Amino acid sequence: MLPIDCVRVERGRPRAQNDPRHNILSAGPPVLHAAFIATALIVALTTPAEQRPAKGKAFSHAMQPVIPPAPALSAEDALKAFTLKDGLQVECIAREPLVETPVALAFGADGRIWVVEMRGFMPNVDGRGEQEIPGRIAVLEDTNGDDTMDRKTIFLDNLVMPRAVALARDGVLVAEPPHLWFCRDTNGDGKADEKTAVASDYGDQKNPEHTANGLVRGIDNWIYSLYHTFRYRDQGTNWIRESTAQRTQWGLSQDDFGRLFYTSNSDQLRGDLVPSHYFTAKPPGSKLPGINVQIAHDQSTWPARVNPGVNRAYEPGTLRHDLRLARFTSACGSLIYRGDLLGPQFYGNAFVCEPAGNFVRRNILAEKDAIIMATNAYPEDEFLTSSDERFRPVNLYTGPDGALYVVDMYHGIIQHRTYVTPYLRKQILDRGLERPLHQGRIYRIAPRNSRSAPRIRLGDESSAALVRHLSNPNGWWRDNAQRLLVERKDATIVPALKALADPTTPQSSAPVARLHTLWTLEGMGRLDAATLQKSLGDPNPRVRAAAIRLAEPFLKSGNPDGESLRTAISELTADNSADVQVQLALTLGHAGYRQSTKALTNNSQFQLARAVAAFSLDADTNSPVRRPKEPPAKPLTAAEQKLFDDGQAVYEATCLACHQPHGLGQEGLAPPLVGTEWIGRSPEVLIRIVLHGLRGPIKVKAQPYELDMPSLGVLDDDQIASVLTYVRREWGHAYSAVTPDMVKKVRAKTASREGAWTEPELAQFHGQ
Repeated sequence: MLPIDCVRVERGRPRAQNDPRHNILSAGPPVLHAAFIATALIVALTTPAEQRPAKGKAFSHAMQPVIPPAPALSAEDALKAFTLKDGLQVECIAREPLVETPVALAFGADGRIWVVEMRGFMPNVDGRGEQEIPGRIAVLEDTNGDDTMDRKTIFLDNLVMPRAVALARDGVLVAEPPHLWFCRDTNGDGKADEKTAVASDYGDQKNPEHTANGLVRGIDNWIYSLYHTFRYRDQGTNWIRESTAQRTQWGLSQDDFGRLFYTSNSDQLRGDLVPSHYFTAKPPGSKLPGINVQIAHDQSTWPARVNPGVNRAYEPGTLRHDLRLARFTSACGSLIYRGDLLGPQFYGNAFVCEPAGNFVRRNILAEKDAIIMATNAYPEDEFLTSSDERFRPVNLYTGPDGALYVVDMYHGIIQHRTYVTPYLRKQILDRGLERPLHQGRIYRIAPRNSRSAPRIRLGDESSAALVRHLSNPNGWWRDNAQRLLVERKDATIVPALKALADPTTPQSSAPVARLHTLWTLEGMGRLDAATLQKSLGDPNPRVRAAAIRLAEPFLKSGNPDGESLRTAISELTADNSADVQVQLALTLGHAGYRQSTKALTNNSQFQLARAVAAFSLDADTNSPVRRPKEPPAKPLTAAEQKLFDDGQAVYEATCLACHQPHGLGQEGLAPPLVGTEWIGRSPEVLIRIVLHGLRGPIKVKAQPYELDMPSLGVLDDDQIASVLTYVRREWGHAYSAVTPDMVKKVRAKTASREGAWTEPELAQFHGQ
């Protein structure tokens, strides 16, 4: 047992004229403040004018001597470095050595915290030995009620780069790519002694920035992931899985309606406005309306400190004139806050981590006609900022007490070795960001003087008590009550559930409780047509929409209840809710009712409903990407064939996660490769892009993209030649091979270049 003292700090004071976000000086702990003042004076007074960073001017190595140091701070000093909005307070509830390199967590039904410790992540700038340093699943608990974790039990050890954990039955799901394990403690000693493989294709170990994670149990009783095209369902004694859409990148969350939200590094918030399983049978490259939609369009950022230690700080537009990060570059850990402690103005807000900028963003979501838009809650400011460069928020959670919990990896290096630029490498080494290792904190954000919830025993409560928790204002309680009821399948509480789902009975409660109740009955296998019939007439449109979706099994041929439900559903085609119209388009299209679906494409007043209906009818919006015809391919020589074969492995390790196995890319993350003009251009162009990266805006098949491709200059000449040969010959392409000698010559010619290429710059090489 390692006792840790609880430390609190309160922030949220009004901004003054000397607020750090308007000044190159960053507010921070005393140990850093003098250094910041000194370096700021050096920047302002002694740096020649031609070397000072100006708006739009790239940051250069010449500035490195005046960058402030980044020492590892104690938890006490790290708390002093925070600025937090709205009169809230932040406290450290766990810190090293009790927790080491935490990246994800889950609250158990007993209130204990299950933490994923990725202890092997980047132990040095080259990433050497990361697979030899054991990762862990640890369980933290507060034994004396002082709101601070003081006991740690290693539940599962010797894991290679574990990434996620989720509670299930009497055990936990653990993501350790390429494995998804179900682990149990069968003898009560707190340690796993049973480990069952649920999947062996759950991502891979090639690139930890682009592999499976998440494990979020949706309201529909399916468990979803990022970078993994399957969803999982607990059947009590076994697990089943179904295909689902590909999502990125790190940190998955759901809202009260079960819609999923996630990030894409430089794109801070995306989401699925509709359930994704309806589209899994469509061909790759299909445009899926409502899937992977950009929710937040504003990518500008407002850190509290200078940010020279980002991967491409030298590129124009990465940093502002005051050396602070200008745009999201490592957005992750998205959370739809569904707690009841911070206040009603926070409920349903989307929070996003930016570890490279050392802050947490709060987005206010607005919805109209089933379309969601996000707006920064603090124009030109952020919810939680730190002047500590090692503050690395990577995940966010709503706790049983309704507080907001922040997982701080507290690791100097945040970029994986695959993408570390020479510039960032020098930053890391010059400023000692490699050490120390195995740090980490978990923070709790709550109103001042609030206490965490008393030790809970949700798993020990009766089924009747769990039914009451479906009406709890805190989403954590509703989610976990639903999970436990579905796992128990206690038939005695079915009448109580049906009464709670019925909007006409005194037992009925808030719409969100009725949603959970319907899905609880579905998960228990106890949902009947009579309950659905009532829910189709629910006064709340989201309950009506859920009832339409839940009625689908009853619409199958031969079901005696199908006709009455079909009639009730058809009467909803005139419903004035976008949620209902969208679900009608999905359900009718899925059930094969072409006439009704076609009517929605013409008559629905809601754009998303029309698009979904058209998609369901296999309209043009459903057509995969088509490639222009190419001349017959010239046969590859034996040496070129080896390059092609080797290139597939390189592609899978470095390119597949973004551009996908089919080469058609992903919306919001990467453009297609198949049939694009870029793949057919001169090898000189492609080699330069791989060596140094490509910065938007660019056009691919006449479609504009603002996304950046990172440098892959860490690959050697043979690897670059092989992967380019692969993409120029795969998917029906017929272009010539690329040789290692070509790469060697271009590497030598561009050795002094630091920045990524732009489309205009590359135009001069098209003919070479």
